[in-house]
Amino acid sequence: MGSKDALGDLKGPDTRMLDCQGGIVLPGFNDAHCHPIAFAITQRYLDCSSPQIRCISDLQAALRIKAGEVADERWIRGANYDISIIAEQRLPDRWELDQAVPHLPVVLVERSGQHCVLNSRALEHCDISNNTPDSDAGRILRDPITGLPNGVVSGNSELVARAIPPLGDDEVEIGLRDASQEYLSHGITSLQDTSWSNAYPHWQRMQIFKQRGFLTPRLAMHAGLDALEQFALRGLKTGHGDDHLRLGAMKIALDESTGSSHPPQDDLNQSALRAHLAGFQLAFHVPDVHLLQMSLQALEFVRCIAPDECHRPRFEHCPVCPTSLLPELAQSGAIVVSQPNLLYQTGPEYLRELAAEQLKWIFPYRSCIENGIRLAFSSDSPLTPCDPLQAIRTAITRRVKGGARLGEDEAISLLQALEMYTSAGAYCSSEETLKGSLAVGQLADLVILECGADKGLADELLDARVLMTLLDGKLVWNR
Repeated sequence: MGSKDALGDLKGPDTRMLDCQGGIVLPGFNDAHCHPIAFAITQRYLDCSSPQIRCISDLQAALRIKAGEVADERWIRGANYDISIIAEQRLPDRWELDQAVPHLPVVLVERSGQHCVLNSRALEHCDISNNTPDSDAGRILRDPITGLPNGVVSGNSELVARAIPPLGDDEVEIGLRDASQEYLSHGITSLQDTSWSNAYPHWQRMQIFKQRGFLTPRLAMHAGLDALEQFALRGLKTGHGDDHLRLGAMKIALDESTGSSHPPQDDLNQSALRAHLAGFQLAFHVPDVHLLQMSLQALEFVRCIAPDECHRPRFEHCPVCPTSLLPELAQSGAIVVSQPNLLYQTGPEYLRELAAEQLKWIFPYRSCIENGIRLAFSSDSPLTPCDPLQAIRTAITRRVKGGARLGEDEAISLLQALEMYTSAGAYCSSEETLKGSLAVGQLADLVILECGADKGLADELLDARVLMTLLDGKLVWNR
């Protein structure tokens, strides 16, 4: 801290002065759980979020316009459709999509990523007919009167995944540039790609993307468990790389990779042990209480069998934690990587569906801190918006979409929330000596916030917006 006059004592012949315009300087935000490639792909989709789309007729109009811009037999893809915003409070069906675009295949992805809607042409491409059965991973919804598929598919359907062609490299590169700018516009200077499907070719591809400048923020890329041998045979493990691109943890998500929400405990135990012995930090996919208990058991199994201590294991998500499990979670030493923007979006559903006692278990931030459980914040983009300031507001106020408050006793302080999006993110990827703080020797990754005048610091930051983002001391985004 000091006056402007004191800057002359620090200025050298090559020093570049940057006017922060009265803003507040913070360490760059670290998004500890996101999906940059998926985010890049959705940047090339038709944006079906509010305020552009407020009802199904708005959606139909937007699809008609998009259909006039694409070549014959090209898929039309829409994303970010939010049922809670739409006037009808539901997904459209195949026939409503047909009314807009009957001649091209259309897929519309619901905001959570758990559901999609296909028009009749797309259903044909996916080989989904009247007699197609559900799979363990994907459910085909049907009209209650006729029994015909209504176009809505829930879960991870192999039929859908196999039929929809991937975007071309040129489209992905354009999308990645757009996604990169979106991250930087929110002050995010570091990303942690936690996709369970990341294999060695993804690592090679990401190296090319970084070399060509398509992705500016620093990146730690998790490896998927299915690709363990691909990395191990090349001698690659957690920490390989440099401060711009490094190999992160091993993502253990048997529920996602197998399509089974209740994988066998022994499978999870052995998977975690193999990843640990190969030199990987462990990152468990923990979407519910059942998998939280299974992950705790798997971590204990590894600790009993392996000769070396598990290094900073991670529990990704962990949105629900009963009070009775907090001591065991603390004892495990696992870092909970949470998404406050998911709390903001899904809060109304929890308030509608859960009893008062169960609401105490939802995103229990203060309880985690009081029990000595480490937390880091993230977005899970594109599942939720990548805005850290919105996440910080939610963690402080516990105010969810619609204005209600959920679990006010679990609110945390401004400084705690800022730590979760800066130094805590660096800690959970073992990079706290490089970034996450404003300190001598740290990388000059900074975000400058423009705040309202004549307010206390907490109120200023609640109303703040990003003014500039710096990486390595270089201005990479400004308003």
